[in-house]
Amino acid sequence: MEGRIHPEIAILEEISARLGANPLLVQAGSGNTSIKLGGILWIKASGKWLAHAGQEDIFVPVGVAAMRDCVVRGVDLAKHWEATGRRLRPSIETAMHAVIPHRAVIHVHSVNTIAWAVRRDGQARCAERLAGLAWQWVPYVPSGLPLARQVAKCLAKAPETRVLVLGNHGLVVCGEDCQAAEAALQEVENRLAIQPRRAPPPNRAILEQQIAAAPGWVLPDQEAVHSLATDSVARTTLQGGILYPCQAIFLGTNARMAPHWIVGHSGVIVSRSANQAEQEMLRGLAEVVQRIDGDADLRYLTRAELARVLTQEAQQYRGLVQRSAVQARVAIA
Repeated sequence: MEGRIHPEIAILEEISARLGANPLLVQAGSGNTSIKLGGILWIKASGKWLAHAGQEDIFVPVGVAAMRDCVVRGVDLAKHWEATGRRLRPSIETAMHAVIPHRAVIHVHSVNTIAWAVRRDGQARCAERLAGLAWQWVPYVPSGLPLARQVAKCLAKAPETRVLVLGNHGLVVCGEDCQAAEAALQEVENRLAIQPRRAPPPNRAILEQQIAAAPGWVLPDQEAVHSLATDSVARTTLQGGILYPCQAIFLGTNARMAPHWIVGHSGVIVSRSANQAEQEMLRGLAEVVQRIDGDADLRYLTRAELARVLTQEAQQYRGLVQRSAVQARVAIA
């Protein structure tokens, strides 16, 4: 446990908590950060919230060489880690962090980045805005081993790369220390920033009538969520399909599975059973969609891709995210 008092881990915790508190970068237990120290990769545990860094133990040590060997041999991280019997499981993206040669890595689900990353012309649009930076576009592949191998392939061709835009997924930035990685993140965010559309306000009278008729439903925590119903571009965008994995995992792929209900053009109501993670993911979806042009040609996840997303491991991850939220509230209380 000596590594836990390393000053760079303290900095990692501080930066992680700051990033995790920004809903435009991180929603619920999404995103992960890491630092490599003396052959050990310290990375966020699966299901833990970056916002809770410093409040609870959220980082797990993993041998860099061993993890890279798993990638080469095609060993599934989940099965590898289960064999160790340890309490905390590393993030599904641990393999990706391991193959990146830079010491500090930040992976976030930036709503600005995702709004570009779901467009078929996203790579070209990002190229205009990220000109002069050492960056690459990574077409969508599933998280875990497939993404790690794709990233390794990209970095083998251009090892100087410090920024990776992940199609239909998010953003990865790297640096020789945590401060450098955070500075790179801020630079990319500034360049990819999109002004969200102003959505019409919700019709609260109709929403209250709906809630009165269906007592199991309530208004969402965040006002921005109503734009999913009141904004015509948002409604059309959502009808097209699923844009990114967390949307499917936490919000479902059809109305019956969803923890929310779009009430015509009036607004959104959510199930009383909707948890904090679902509420945050719902707000994140609204923020993404309000940054997508109505005439954008979008690349939705295919049925085959969704099948690979909605696995038993994904449901376990969803449970870990919510349990982590509950544990953090208990610890604070």
